[in-house]
Amino acid sequence: MTLGILSLVLVVAVGAGVGLVLRGGGSGGSGDSGDDATGKAATDSNTVVVKDDEITKLVQSHSRALASGDAKAFTSIFDQKNAALVRDQARVFANLRKMPLAEKSYQVLRRQGRAQDSFGRGVKFTQDVAFVHRFDGIDLRPVSEWYRWTIEKASPNAPLVVTKVQGAPPTISGEASKTMYFPGPWDVWPDIVVAKAGDSIVLARPQDAALARRVAPTVSAAAASDLAFWEKNGDPDAAVPTGFVVALVEGKAQLGKLFRTAKANEAGVSIPMPSWGVGNDTVKIGGTRVVMDTTSEFFRNKQGIMEISEHELAHSLVAGLDSAQFALFGRANWITEGFAEYVAGRSQPIAQNRRADEGRAYVAGRLAMPFDGKLPSNALWDFKQMTSVNYLMGHVAMRFIAQKYGERKLVEGVVAAYRAPGDDSEAALFKVLGVTMADFERQWAGYVRAQFA
Repeated sequence: MTLGILSLVLVVAVGAGVGLVLRGGGSGGSGDSGDDATGKAATDSNTVVVKDDEITKLVQSHSRALASGDAKAFTSIFDQKNAALVRDQARVFANLRKMPLAEKSYQVLRRQGRAQDSFGRGVKFTQDVAFVHRFDGIDLRPVSEWYRWTIEKASPNAPLVVTKVQGAPPTISGEASKTMYFPGPWDVWPDIVVAKAGDSIVLARPQDAALARRVAPTVSAAAASDLAFWEKNGDPDAAVPTGFVVALVEGKAQLGKLFRTAKANEAGVSIPMPSWGVGNDTVKIGGTRVVMDTTSEFFRNKQGIMEISEHELAHSLVAGLDSAQFALFGRANWITEGFAEYVAGRSQPIAQNRRADEGRAYVAGRLAMPFDGKLPSNALWDFKQMTSVNYLMGHVAMRFIAQKYGERKLVEGVVAAYRAPGDDSEAALFKVLGVTMADFERQWAGYVRAQFA
């Protein structure tokens, strides 16, 4: 995948995700950010005021309706004069009821706008609400999708009415996604097919039901392969999932508008979602959502589906180990993407890798940038269509580590990189290996040239 290089990266608030390309090309809580002290009682009978407990009751009733399966109560908070809105939310309810969720509730976030009027006029404001949920047997912790509701109150004794639903934007500017893990497939698909894939699930639109059933055994096999690799080489006490959520979409436009709102260039992506109410919990990333483009080259055959599935699930496997600390430049892409590429292609000779021809061209100096023996940098990751070969170089770096130090040391180094602040990921990996970056690059460069001579 192509990761946008952000000037600021805050893992707990970003939905950029990590994924796979072929060719280079909440925490949360309640709060009121409005202009009015809505927690205080009105002093005049003409005053229209929205109190904190009204918002709380509205959100709690919505949670109860979803949990109990009461569709009428679920849609009752929405503007009944807006038939399209009510119909859309009835569809959301029906879709969510199909999801194997162990936990599900709505929680109050921030509020903006005029929530009080002293002259008897109605008020209108926006209220951000988190849909907190946990897929049963898959998510390590509850995660959240953020909505922005537009709410109106017509008079002092009128009920609150939700007149608009959209995705809430990130709390800080500069993020790759314009929304916080919105929309989920339940928000935008008319119906959802849920195909079991071992301990994982594959979500698809009704027209892709047959494809989902065909893909499910391969996703299950990919998960089993990745988990077997981890069981053999990873920390048995580390927080890793045993199942995954995979969604199938058609084309890049759909790929960029599921669990995020961003421009997509990947064939697939694993989107890390922060744990809800982290506190002192060491698990900062509670779960991931894998989205794969069925029009990509990988879906031409079973082998390709296995490859992209192993790659994306490898990202998801270690996501829960992320320290989720502030980083100026972010974790080194060659580590994150190289590890996923290695896990997916570890049993195949490098000469048979789909990117091998690019590797030979790179070493021979036939690409836009000549091979200089340096590991790919985040700053130049996508420069002059070098993305694909940079994936390969990350893969070859991991393969070199595995051959020289062993796979257990490889995994130990990658885990150290994930647990360190993003900017320190390379230093953490090389510390585990007991080698300086300069010495590593010198040895690795010779290995690369030997592989692609």
